[in-house]
Amino acid sequence: MTVAARPPPAFDVSVFVNCPFDNQYKPLLDAALFAIHDCGFAARTALEVSGSGVTRLEKIARIIDGSRFSIHDISRVELTASSPLPRFNMPFECGLAFGALHYKPRKKGRERDLLLLAAERFQDKRTLSDLAGQDAAYHEAEPHLLIKAVRRFLASKAHGVLADKLTVRGGQAIVNRFARFNADLPAMAAHVNISVAEIESLDYLPEWLNLATRWQAANLR
Repeated sequence: MTVAARPPPAFDVSVFVNCPFDNQYKPLLDAALFAIHDCGFAARTALEVSGSGVTRLEKIARIIDGSRFSIHDISRVELTASSPLPRFNMPFECGLAFGALHYKPRKKGRERDLLLLAAERFQDKRTLSDLAGQDAAYHEAEPHLLIKAVRRFLASKAHGVLADKLTVRGGQAIVNRFARFNADLPAMAAHVNISVAEIESLDYLPEWLNLATRWQAANLR
């Protein structure tokens, strides 16, 4: 029996996440996804659909088009021993989002917006000088700082977007909830016959997000 694909979330609550997809960044990615959903929004990434008949770029363009907000971490464009060339994927996708913001406007009251993230202060200005005047948030590669940056951005968007009009909980409260979820995750994964190594890998990101949102729904405080 074929399982039907889950429909994408509504435009107003969709948040496209543009970041590195590797094991080193995974704790930060988990923190960002958890924070987005804990604020009442829905995260979307290029990993959400596999095996489709469209190219990766087409898929990313469709997700950006269907997302009112986006978060772009451009901290990983530096050279490394294993990568002698810069990684341009994140700045390129950030440019696509800027294009959607400026050239495909929505009606008044439904304007797009984005959050820039970087690990080090002023790294964004050195990497993309055209971003001068665009304030970025700096997370220092610390998940708790990234959570608080995401919370600040989305809390300012929640009024008039979230259907229940609830106040978004504080950043430290989300940090504490993220720690509690991580402590509960191994048992939750085992309950659905997924190993710890699997649930912590990028290949299982949809399953990880499903467990995270189930935990959030069951733990409202």
